[in-house]
Amino acid sequence: MRTRLTRMGLLWGLIVPGSLALGDVVTYSGPMTATRDQFNADSDGLALLEDFENIVGGQGVGDMPGNGARFAPEYADGSPAPLPIIQQFGAAPSGNSWIINFGNGRPAGSAWVIRPDDPDDLIYAFGQVNAQGDWVRIEAYDADDNLVVGVDAQPIVAGCFAGFISRVGVSKVVVAPLGNFDFLNGMDDVQVSTTPINLCDADMNCDGDLNFFDISEFIAAYNAMDPRADFTGDGVFDFFDVSAYIAQYNAGCP
Repeated sequence: MRTRLTRMGLLWGLIVPGSLALGDVVTYSGPMTATRDQFNADSDGLALLEDFENIVGGQGVGDMPGNGARFAPEYADGSPAPLPIIQQFGAAPSGNSWIINFGNGRPAGSAWVIRPDDPDDLIYAFGQVNAQGDWVRIEAYDADDNLVVGVDAQPIVAGCFAGFISRVGVSKVVVAPLGNFDFLNGMDDVQVSTTPINLCDADMNCDGDLNFFDISEFIAAYNAMDPRADFTGDGVFDFFDVSAYIAQYNAGCP
């Protein structure tokens, strides 16, 4: 789950920023409910949900009617692939249906590839529940196949949530299994936004306001040498990070 930092003392008596969201990307991985709730709060409701409950079991799934994305008929390397299919099972995390990564001619261990419905659109937020609590890796790529963000969904018995919000839109998301012995993985409750989401670096707690709570979170991150407080991105925690945060805080958020 995206780390939330506790408040600590003021730094050099300066007004400094709160818990930083690593510039252009925030990632999420952790227990299903709490992590998804944070993702929903940060994405301002723009990451629309597809729960697969209106799709017939055993059916191949391309378009996701609930959001602006689709499963592409390709493997992770871009070669052609049959569409993934719906499995109906009473113990799914949400409802009775989830999407599986095998069957319909797809071998066990196949990755899912998700693209925007409109090829001119980009994906700015992606999140998903792991139906069986399996370990998967979510990677997002730009139009030139450069990796923009990667996050692992750690295995949790009761299911887990993983995803990201990116200021830089991506052209495809690849979800690949990392193992659960049989590599038969399931995905439920997919959320996608093709609308840009404001990631304000200075708004450390992502509540839409700039105030002391943001400053407090930044101080805690800085004192803990948390990478989110490395505002200059040089791997060193010093006055230049504090100065960079102050400048962004004073500039405000759009």
